[in-house]
Amino acid sequence: MLPADMSPVALYGSGYPQASEYPTGLSPSTQAPLSRYQFPTGQAYVATTAPMTADDFFHNPPDTVVQGSERYYTIQYNHRVALVDSAGVTAKSV
Repeated sequence: MLPADMSPVALYGSGYPQASEYPTGLSPSTQAPLSRYQFPTGQAYVATTAPMTADDFFHNPPDTVVQGSERYYTIQYNHRVALVDSAGVTAKSV
C-alpha cells in the first residue's frame, strides 16, 4: 500500500471510533497519531490484514462494543505494529 496522495500519512497505535459515533453515556476513547512515526512519501508497506473497522469495548454490564465508520490497515513499521487509516492509502494487490 502507498500513501494515496503522495504526502505522509499518520500512523496510529489504536483505531477508535470518532467521538460522535459513541452512544450517549459512554466516554469516547481518545486517539492521536504516533508522534515519532508516519508513513513517508515514496515508501510502501504490506498490510498484515484486510482493513478493520474502528471499534471500542466497554465492560460495564452489559458489555458494549462501539463500531466506527473508519477502517484501518495493520502494518509492520520499523519493527512495530501500527495502524494506518485506509482512506489515506492506496492498496495494490501483488
